[in-house]
Amino acid sequence: MSLQLTLVLAILFTAPALAQTPQGTVSGIVTDTTGAILPGASVSAVRADTGQRIAAVTNDRGFFVLTHLDIGTYVIEAELSGFQKYRRERLLVTTGATIAVDIQLTLGDLRETVTVSADTPLLQSRTSDVSQLIEARSVQDLPLGDRRAMNLINMIGGAVFVQYDAGTKPNFSLAGGRTQSQMFWIDGGTGQNMRLGIGQMDLDPPVETVQEVKVLANNYAAEYGGSAGGVIIATTKSGTNALRGSGSEYFRDDALDATNFFAPLVDGRKSKPPVRYNVFGGTVGGPVRRDRTFFFFGYEGSRRTDGSTSILTVPTELQRRGDFSQTFDARGAVIPIFDPATTVGVGTTTARTQFPGNVIPANRLDPVALKILAVYPLPNRAPDGITGANNFSGNFAQQLVRDNYTVRLDHNLSANDRLSARYLYNSDNLDFTSVFSERAADTNQAALRHQNYWYGGYTRTFRSNLVNELRYTYSNRINHQFAYGVGEPWPSTLGLKGVADEAFPRITVAGIASIGATNHERRQFPIEQHQIVNTTSYLRGRHALKGGVEVRPSFNYEITRPSISGTFAFTTQPTAFPNRAGTGLGLASLLLGFPNSVTVR
Repeated sequence: MSLQLTLVLAILFTAPALAQTPQGTVSGIVTDTTGAILPGASVSAVRADTGQRIAAVTNDRGFFVLTHLDIGTYVIEAELSGFQKYRRERLLVTTGATIAVDIQLTLGDLRETVTVSADTPLLQSRTSDVSQLIEARSVQDLPLGDRRAMNLINMIGGAVFVQYDAGTKPNFSLAGGRTQSQMFWIDGGTGQNMRLGIGQMDLDPPVETVQEVKVLANNYAAEYGGSAGGVIIATTKSGTNALRGSGSEYFRDDALDATNFFAPLVDGRKSKPPVRYNVFGGTVGGPVRRDRTFFFFGYEGSRRTDGSTSILTVPTELQRRGDFSQTFDARGAVIPIFDPATTVGVGTTTARTQFPGNVIPANRLDPVALKILAVYPLPNRAPDGITGANNFSGNFAQQLVRDNYTVRLDHNLSANDRLSARYLYNSDNLDFTSVFSERAADTNQAALRHQNYWYGGYTRTFRSNLVNELRYTYSNRINHQFAYGVGEPWPSTLGLKGVADEAFPRITVAGIASIGATNHERRQFPIEQHQIVNTTSYLRGRHALKGGVEVRPSFNYEITRPSISGTFAFTTQPTAFPNRAGTGLGLASLLLGFPNSVTVR
């Protein structure tokens, strides 16, 4: 079991804006037409699609801050007795944005309204971070591979992906850092597992459930400490006053593909590896109670079969009977095999006798070896040369089954109290078909991977210059990798003694394909992480101060069984003439039951 406890304290001083948060911030100064500051003015931001209102009052410096604004389009309003009401429409607040909106009020009747329409400034002058926003239209419309949100990071110039394909976790370098050294936040909570060594990203939500993604490459705030390569902030979609939904289906099929040049022949025709790829799902969101409670639900499933052609060197029918009279080296000479039972002498004077006709007698063939050879497929193609290499070709497939559920609730308890909750479930299980007669002999491993992420947030506005936000995230992840045949008595079935009767053993034979997985089993039941983040924002004069604490206890319960039923290596040495190159065969050593090494772990 591994345990990690992370504690982060951050106190931020900015003038006049707050530090980055998953939500947005609008701040500014209210003056009259002469430039004189106006304390006591009421300023509010009303989100257009939910009616959510955040209010503040300007202080004695005429300064206001509207914090913790969910992403969306807002109407900014300001009013003060003796002045016309100010109204600014269509102000777009994006993930982590800090927007300056200075307001000028005109003398007049409060019943009169001055309406301003202006675009959100492209330059955010109140933060020094180097960032890039990937907004909603790009998220929805780009043809992203696998329809996975982290493919969006490919859009920015400072990211380099490594081995990011079907069924794998996002693995990339960001802003010049090492791979998996960045921080990943989603809706204000962590999207990474415990940071022992690396902070692996386990969440990769469907693009249909993500509203925006923001990437901070440099100069980000202290609250994102712990990153050595940038920060990624993702925001999931939420419900609005309008009921909306979506549905989608993406597919691929090998019927639309050309045949691979190396595809095996079946009944005289090339057989294409199977390819089946379906990504399907839908979303729905809307109000539970108008202007107050909203829900969002999303589901996406992936069923992907990726076919590949496996070209192997397997034993011939003669070799399975112990007959090596037709086994040649690259020069076309028969490779002689020698009887280890005839060994005489010591050291440099050691000698052995070659098997007559280069054939092992039937009564010397090991019964365990014969059962092992029965697992290998028979040759089905002409070898690449006289040595008999690459005499088998067959199709196998990797099968990915992924399911993703997203549930989000947002509730306004009052004008000063807001609650949000989100649940994410993701499973991405891997399976393989096999070219061997017994799948237990395959070298691939299956994987069962399930992740559960719970998030809750509570925002309390004590007064217009004092806001507190409490966030809690709990993640529970299972990773079970296992070789086919684990839990079955394969050693007894093969007649093998002296090892645990729990899995198919790993067999490596010099000159032919190996069988059995290199790692029998890895159990992580479970990987758990709690995260508690509390931040307090306080406005004083024209300065906004923010302080907070983060506690992240993490647990990893792990059992690794790399070779519970043994790894047996058969080399040329047992059947070679001592100190003579070009003699002996690993396959002959196997048929005699003479391993060069045995490892049990």
